[in-house]
Amino acid sequence: MKPIIAIFCTLILVSACSRPSRKADDETTKHQAEQTSALTEALSQDNLSQMTLIADSLSLFVDDLSPEQSVQVLLAFVKIHNDAASSRNSRRDLETLRKFVDVYDIALSANPKDMRAAIKEARRINPAFDLDSLASDFRERLTQYDAVQDGSLVAEPTPEPAPDSTAAIPDSVSLVLRPAE
Repeated sequence: MKPIIAIFCTLILVSACSRPSRKADDETTKHQAEQTSALTEALSQDNLSQMTLIADSLSLFVDDLSPEQSVQVLLAFVKIHNDAASSRNSRRDLETLRKFVDVYDIALSANPKDMRAAIKEARRINPAFDLDSLASDFRERLTQYDAVQDGSLVAEPTPEPAPDSTAAIPDSVSLVLRPAE
């Protein structure tokens, strides 16, 4: 009987030691679920500081988020962006735009089919929440900002004015202007 108990205990110890990553994954998933529910609460209460902390934290693990969680993080970044833009905090606004674009791109590349479905569902619920157009708009703003910062933004050349009849008159000919009759 003792050898059976010893073998059983050994098997339990070996199986417990051989799967620590699964336990860590379960803990990470549980932590993300808790953060997601806290983010939902912060979004509903418009608690901007809490929303910022949680969205920043979740955005670090966007590969592990479900598409619905990713959409929720994107919604939080839109609210943070709106607040930063209204308070004219350009640094925080630019950081938020970059985070939004990063989360959007990573979430789409990690799970394109389900993420597109989640984006479509979010748009169905709130038609003003068009993630695709927001991402392209934010990407364009960031491109313009980067171009201004590195000096590569050059003013577009102005087109040459079309030649008119007065441009063809040589300087040596004097024009006499008189009032209309």
